[in-house]
Amino acid sequence: MARETATLADVARLAGVATSTASRILAVTRGQKLPYSAQTQESVRNAASLLNYRPSKLARGLSGARTGIIGLVIPTLEDSFFTAATTIVEQELAKKGYNVILSNTGGDSDLERAKVEDLLSWPVDGLIVAPVQQTDDAGLFWELWRNGVPFVLIDRVFTDTPFYSVTTDDHAGATMAVEHLLSIGRKRIACVSGRATVSTNRARRSGYIDTLIRHGVLPNPELSVEVLPTEAGGREAMEGFLKLDTPPDAVFCFSDLMAIGVMEVCLEQGIRIPEDVALVGYADLDYSAVLRIPLTTVRQPRNEIGLAAAGVFLAQLDGLKPDNADLKLPVELVIRESTQK
Repeated sequence: MARETATLADVARLAGVATSTASRILAVTRGQKLPYSAQTQESVRNAASLLNYRPSKLARGLSGARTGIIGLVIPTLEDSFFTAATTIVEQELAKKGYNVILSNTGGDSDLERAKVEDLLSWPVDGLIVAPVQQTDDAGLFWELWRNGVPFVLIDRVFTDTPFYSVTTDDHAGATMAVEHLLSIGRKRIACVSGRATVSTNRARRSGYIDTLIRHGVLPNPELSVEVLPTEAGGREAMEGFLKLDTPPDAVFCFSDLMAIGVMEVCLEQGIRIPEDVALVGYADLDYSAVLRIPLTTVRQPRNEIGLAAAGVFLAQLDGLKPDNADLKLPVELVIRESTQK
């Protein structure tokens, strides 16, 4: 029975040909000259008809010939983490003769799909993507995978998938942050997180909770909030904490931008950092060391992420299996005045 969800790979499998062969045959009208026998062409067209195959916009990039163009899709350019990583990706790919088209999704999953479809219409040779992850649904990327579109995920991953990815060890980063706060005597350590659908946030929250439990501290739900990963989100979180009967004596934020919002509220309210509230961020943005109170933070290796992502992508494009399909880079804790005088 025909499947409405048939993919190009299904057609190729039924016809007994390579996916790229099926793509080329179906991309032209009957009668056009192709380097395949009439029997092969008819076999592919019959398979497509039997499976009720409808060409996906996400398969447009499978023209067979290299275009020298790579699509790079990120949630935002306002975060210097993504700016730095994408700059390195562009530089590395340029060394190999590739041009990069950069698209910004604004954190919108519908726009992410539209941007990906638009990039594949050029067509591009493949994609490097930091996914939006408004849900844990990897549907868009499963479509890319089934259609044979080369892609690499950076910073964020989906659970239980075979996708190539380059991330950092967010669980370890959160562990370092919380252990540091515990080591300076803090007892009520609050957690300011972004959306739980984003894999980085899930890993950091897991590290936060695991570390507290390991040290005999029971995680307190009133000390854990989910807000937008912005300064405004950090302000909202801290204003809420200050309404508690017993406010936290430390705050661990899942981004430096959030931590800046927390810091602003403390400065406005006369709350001393680190004497009253110790503060830790995540990422180590370019200006985190020169804030009014230099911020202790978990440093992500932004340049290394860009280098690794470019390397994994190029290996995949050349038909090679990268040494590590799920590459997780180490992080480090940078201690500054927001936790220690």
